[in-house]
Amino acid sequence: MTSSQHENTTVKCLIAFALSIVVSACSTSTKQPQQMEYDVQSIPVNQSNHAAQLTQLLQAEFSLQRHGGKAAFPLYFDAAQNTNDASVSQRATSAAIASDNNDAVLLATQLWLEQDPKAAQAYPVRLQALLVDEQTKIAQELLTQCKKEGIALDFLPDFVDQNIRNNRIMGQLQTLLASKDLKDDVFVQTAKIHLDFAEGQYTSILQRIENILVQSSDKEAEALIVIKAFSLQQVGQNTLAQQTLEAGEQKYPNSQRIFANLLDIMIENQQSDAAIEKFHSAQLPLYLRQQIGLSIGQRLLQQGSTKQTIKFMSTLPRQGGLGYQINFVLANALHDNGQLDSALNTLSNVYGGLSWNASELVVKWLYNAKQPERINSIILQRTTNDNEPGHVIGVVDLHLQKQRKDLAYELLNQSLAALSDTDAIRYRRAIMHDQDGNGQAAISDLKILVEQHPNDASYLNALGYTIMVRTPDNMKEAIKLIEKAYALDPKDPAIIDSLGWAHYLQGDVAQANQLLSEAWSLMKDAEIGAHYGEVLWVMEDTDGAYDVWQRALEINDQLPTLRQTLQRYAPEMLTEAKDKQ
Repeated sequence: MTSSQHENTTVKCLIAFALSIVVSACSTSTKQPQQMEYDVQSIPVNQSNHAAQLTQLLQAEFSLQRHGGKAAFPLYFDAAQNTNDASVSQRATSAAIASDNNDAVLLATQLWLEQDPKAAQAYPVRLQALLVDEQTKIAQELLTQCKKEGIALDFLPDFVDQNIRNNRIMGQLQTLLASKDLKDDVFVQTAKIHLDFAEGQYTSILQRIENILVQSSDKEAEALIVIKAFSLQQVGQNTLAQQTLEAGEQKYPNSQRIFANLLDIMIENQQSDAAIEKFHSAQLPLYLRQQIGLSIGQRLLQQGSTKQTIKFMSTLPRQGGLGYQINFVLANALHDNGQLDSALNTLSNVYGGLSWNASELVVKWLYNAKQPERINSIILQRTTNDNEPGHVIGVVDLHLQKQRKDLAYELLNQSLAALSDTDAIRYRRAIMHDQDGNGQAAISDLKILVEQHPNDASYLNALGYTIMVRTPDNMKEAIKLIEKAYALDPKDPAIIDSLGWAHYLQGDVAQANQLLSEAWSLMKDAEIGAHYGEVLWVMEDTDGAYDVWQRALEINDQLPTLRQTLQRYAPEMLTEAKDKQ
């Protein structure tokens, strides 16, 4: 049966938090920037004075709303060319963005700017597309054109932040922002500060930032104050960093970014009581109370202030989008404080995107506490509440890692009795039975799955393959099942492997070679490699067999089928593989 997450990233995630105060801010789109979004209502269709052009626009609009940007773009682009109307080109750009087609975005924005060189919205969109396409020189010409048209380059600082995790674009931005034609522009200088911040050039930032701050608008000044404070913190000047944020808060009392970063550095400076009091005194909307509160709790927990973390996190509201995250941090604090049962009880209220993380912690904590027998009942309850059988399969694997096969089987058996959606669980049990050499039990589970899903190619193939290798006297039944699976899905490499192996076992080496070669080209899998290598060996292509087996060992050198095959034909490869470890 073929069985079908470093330092730079951390720094950039911290930067994203410092500039946005969003707790989970470690993701930045590398596609089109937010300045230009797909909006089916943004441009009216009745711009044309001619009936034919109006009809063309209506057809494009209809296609956009019914079939999406990919279908609508050529219609809008053709209409934009015919009408020479920049608003239609804007619409074409919107459709191109919706279709996620960078070439289309380049075409549409070029036409848009030809028709209206002062279309400020077009410049950041085209800049993104050019950098994605690595047309750095044309991108530089675009920024120069933007400046000549009297359009402010105020989008550049945000543009840097949006691409902070795209090293390829960030490298090109270094070249663009160093252009002598742009270097005196305040927005370019501000963007360079953002760029240097992303690269950790804190000393250089501190040498230049004051002069830029004097020239900046309030919007940019807020971000620059945060950057200055963070840079001071990174060079060990925590007190000055806090003073910078305190001065910034006085100047911008409604700045949420400055407020959140000030609380963070107060905790860093061992002023957590004052930070918490300041937090509770602030009039914050629910989502900000949760976001900033969660950041405070995480910082307190990192410092080992578990009791203070527990007390603080217990005051945060659970309703809203971050309730699960708050409970997750609280549970960790309770566990670190020695309150295992309370921690487990709090984890029972953690689902959503952290659901599996919570289940993993249940297993980890109870194994560390030498109470693994408690795991299954908790996981079964969590699986029932979350309607996610994948938890069972994940915990089964964790049990097996701990050499507790008994608990793995227990969880599988209990889940099959208690849950309604059990196909994946039954299939996992069948795999375990097969791996343990209990072929009849594996076949029994797989037959149930085939009875329930008679046209599921994967189940048919699994049953046929298992019968073929575990009960070879039933070869005809096995081949019939595999051939049905192949008829349903002739491109699945696992099924092709099974059929090829069936031909080999029946002596048809040529057909086996053709099928197994196809399966191996589709998917480099250790079991397929074991089979294909054996066929090559029998065909006296020993070099080919060695090459395939070597690749299979690199994929999974512990696969029983592969090891058994090598033991028969090339035991020296097992010895060499062991010596390399």
